[in-house]
Amino acid sequence: PHKTQMPLLLVPSVALLGLVLQPPSPAARSVRAPRAGRVLLGWGPDPVWSDQSVESISDAGEGLKAITIDAALDGFGKGGQYLQIREPGAEKAGIFAIASAPGASPLEFLIKEQPPSDWSPGTGWLTGASAGAALEMSQAMGSGFLKTDDALEGISTVLLFAVGSGISPIRSVIESGALDGKSVELFYGARTPAMMSYTDKFAAWEELGVSVTPVISQPEGTGWEGCTGYVQDVAREKGIADPKATALLLCGMKGMAVAIKEMAEEAGIPEERVLANF
Repeated sequence: PHKTQMPLLLVPSVALLGLVLQPPSPAARSVRAPRAGRVLLGWGPDPVWSDQSVESISDAGEGLKAITIDAALDGFGKGGQYLQIREPGAEKAGIFAIASAPGASPLEFLIKEQPPSDWSPGTGWLTGASAGAALEMSQAMGSGFLKTDDALEGISTVLLFAVGSGISPIRSVIESGALDGKSVELFYGARTPAMMSYTDKFAAWEELGVSVTPVISQPEGTGWEGCTGYVQDVAREKGIADPKATALLLCGMKGMAVAIKEMAEEAGIPEERVLANF
């Protein structure tokens, strides 16, 4: 897969956020094919395209759009999975985490506005679309954050880390019910309050048992009175009470991921309990 240093991308992730990547080879730029003809290519299964349309689109924060698609989705069963979306007839596809929980309808996405590049079609064609705009969508891909049924066996505490549009797959796992019965805390970072999405969902997440700690890295002039800095630093300052019974789920920029892994190692949390959705 292509690796990149773009913000909000966990290398070597291919589909965690509202970002776009060119498929790894010409063969992966699949044409419409029978469902029985799925082949493993590059980083994942060959896309099987279906014709869909945008149901709704709205602002979800500075530079972010909330988009819904009313469609059934093959293979979607875990928070953190993703899929591909492309303009009808296009060769390059965007790869987007699914924000809604498995079984929820319609499908929801949080998509960052990105310009086109040599390796990507950008997201402008989608974030600038209107309800009813046509698109092509693949089946669900990836194994989500919890790749096995016993991924949280022996775990009593789950710490969630997200930055920017990385909240999208984290939202999915929160609302999936997979963390029920655990002590869960979310550290969610953005540059400014205006760039933070889903603030209207924080109360509902708290009702699900998730303690939400929003963190702003550039609070100057915003009137922000909450936590400031970076999510990993706020979490480190709070400390980890029981490292042996703690797991971390994260989605965000590479620097954040590296810092959180270092924090986990310092605290004595095994590397296999630091979970990403790729």
